[in-house]
Amino acid sequence: MPIQAESADQAPSIAVTASTPTELMWLIHNLSARHELHGELGAQESARRTLGPEVDAFWPDGNSHYSSDLVLLAHRSGTLGDSEPERFFDRLGDAEVYAGPLESLQSETSADRELIAARFKQLRSDAAFRQRYVAFLRKIWAEFEADWNAQGRVAVAAEVREWERSLKAGIPYMRVLRKTHLWKGRPDLDEMADAASLDGKLILTPCWYGGSHHILEIGGVIYVGRGIRFEQLEYRKVAAEVASSIKALADPTRLAILLWLARRSASVTELADHFDLSQPTISAHVAVLRAAGLLDERTAGRSAKLSASEEGVRRLLSNTEQSLVSQFRG
Repeated sequence: MPIQAESADQAPSIAVTASTPTELMWLIHNLSARHELHGELGAQESARRTLGPEVDAFWPDGNSHYSSDLVLLAHRSGTLGDSEPERFFDRLGDAEVYAGPLESLQSETSADRELIAARFKQLRSDAAFRQRYVAFLRKIWAEFEADWNAQGRVAVAAEVREWERSLKAGIPYMRVLRKTHLWKGRPDLDEMADAASLDGKLILTPCWYGGSHHILEIGGVIYVGRGIRFEQLEYRKVAAEVASSIKALADPTRLAILLWLARRSASVTELADHFDLSQPTISAHVAVLRAAGLLDERTAGRSAKLSASEEGVRRLLSNTEQSLVSQFRG
């Protein structure tokens, strides 16, 4: 397998760009969902309810969920890196965009390639249908244009600059994408992307409307990216998890109890006597420490003796460190 170069002089061979055709691909994908959109995609739920039936009904093949052909059309028309879709829409009205044999499309299944070929044939031969197609895409984009102009375009442009800085600093593109593998069960895609990164044929596309990630191979060029709002969700999730994990150590009295138990075993009664606190208060602190895996317990007669778990403390601190450090770009 080719090795991903990490030196700064290799970084310029990887391009980073905004891409409204790719944003549109994701919008169609999301609007055709058969379930309610939640979380980072929840803002699209209203449009899914109103436009979803039209998206579902547009293609006679019944595969409304598939929209990667838009990236291929942008690749063919030279508009993939546009931050506004007008030039892309204009080119879609040209029958020649759909002409000629399909590119390799090694990322797609044979069924997907057949689907694209059939769609292109219909769009090339039927001018009226082609006009409907462009109007259909314009209608979808119009639903989100205000949001794109107000938030998406600025956020993606900032992310493009950040990804470019990271690559120039020598950070591997897989870390920029926050991935260890591009697609589970398709190690060949990792190999193709590694080779493309060394040949100047890897293009990264951060997306405002995107999901966790996307990848498309077109004639040796690899387009890969991810939704940048997933990153927002990720750091909030990590923050919640870390805050929950270290809650056991956040109270000075509770931490003092843990440190005291690191040197000796004691019952709840003995802890209450030593710290001059009521047994219910001590029991509440002990419950939090126990839930965090920071206590060992053994039976001694009619009572239980508690002691601090060194392994539990190491595990909590190690997991917390890993969660926090994983959020740094370099």
